Amino acid sequence: MNSRRYVICDIEATGLDEDKDLIEIALITLQDDKVIDVYETLINPLRSVPEFIQNLTSISSRELLAAPKFYEVADAIRMRLEGGVFVSHNTDFDLNLLKKKYHEMGQDLKLKDFCTLKIAQDEIPGLKNYNLDALCSFFGIKIKERHRAIGDARATLELFKELQDLRFKVYPQSRFLPHHEKVLTRIPARPGLIRFKNNQGKVIRLEAAFNCEERAKALLEIKRENRELLSQTELIEAQVTGSALIAEIKKMLIGPPRLDWMITVQEIKRGEKTFRIMPYKKGLSGLWYFSNYREAKRKLIHLNKQLLQDTYAYREGEKSKEEIVRCNQKVEILSKEGKFPADNLVIIGEGRVMGEKSLILVRNGHVLGYGYSSADDKDIFLSPESYLVQRFNKHIGVNLITINYLRVLKNLRNKTEYWRSLSEHASMRQIHGE
Repeated sequence: MNSRRYVICDIEATGLDEDKDLIEIALITLQDDKVIDVYETLINPLRSVPEFIQNLTSISSRELLAAPKFYEVADAIRMRLEGGVFVSHNTDFDLNLLKKKYHEMGQDLKLKDFCTLKIAQDEIPGLKNYNLDALCSFFGIKIKERHRAIGDARATLELFKELQDLRFKVYPQSRFLPHHEKVLTRIPARPGLIRFKNNQGKVIRLEAAFNCEERAKALLEIKRENRELLSQTELIEAQVTGSALIAEIKKMLIGPPRLDWMITVQEIKRGEKTFRIMPYKKGLSGLWYFSNYREAKRKLIHLNKQLLQDTYAYREGEKSKEEIVRCNQKVEILSKEGKFPADNLVIIGEGRVMGEKSLILVRNGHVLGYGYSSADDKDIFLSPESYLVQRFNKHIGVNLITINYLRVLKNLRNKTEYWRSLSEHASMRQIHGE
């Protein structure tokens, strides 16, 4: 928190109507994170106070009759306020009432203000209630002397500190909305699919994750970037898939990507190969697929930079045969990035329950399907088709996700999944005489 002076205020009044008046005020002055002054006083409103207000505040008419009038304490209040930042829970009520009282005396009151109510609504979207009780409960702040100016001012001071920590991202722990916190305890720390639903039960976001619990917490932690999801999410559900790749595939099938462009290899003059952008049409085969031309162009520029050779980069004229051979070799190496590491392979991962495995089968360079089994690896590799529960017919989206996933899997330190080509497995069986 900076060194500005903050004056935390709470006011008790005769009611909420237009003609309301002050009956009590408390001011707590905070500077350099230290309380340097506390001021509180009852104020005679020079009018009767409704009985329910007396019961709510425990302030009797007799006490108010003996209290000073506002004009008698106006200088003491102004002295504490001027030059500071006015802080209260609902400044529209507190500050406007003070301004009205000074205006009645022919004076103006101009202050910078900080409304804990408005800041809380901004910093903690999705909370069911933003009154002082609800926010203090959320932060674990105990309120003593509720509906008395000094008690509410002290609670507002603690709330102000918590909100400042949230605003400046120095909060020591993750915070979640109360109704999210309860649901998050039931989200497993397993790979799967997470559905975020609104109060009508409609799915507003779908996420595939290596760890459903961690991902759900990251998206529902109280942060500015999570504001929209926080304000809409009422319920979270997780479907364990065992394999994070199967979760990605399930998500993609629900909302398949639109593919309009692709990059393929083209042979130009003298047998030289290069990469080319083409419109995607069903039945055509490419190496990379894109939803818009800009993405495809960016990828093509990146590929061409890698193809550039120092021996001909800055000279005119045709390439030599040796240069064409080297270029074609580079094209072949770069092309592998958009292909499966083997035309026929099985990816084995964790299952949904103890003792179960997940499997994804690739045949002839396309994902054929996925499934689950408790069988030994040997039996799975012997007849992987028999364990499939979902099959695909050359689904480009599923192929892309799986190719990218294998690239990620290759770089992971802690691997829970692995793949093996079926030809490699067959060779091993022959070596062992099976």
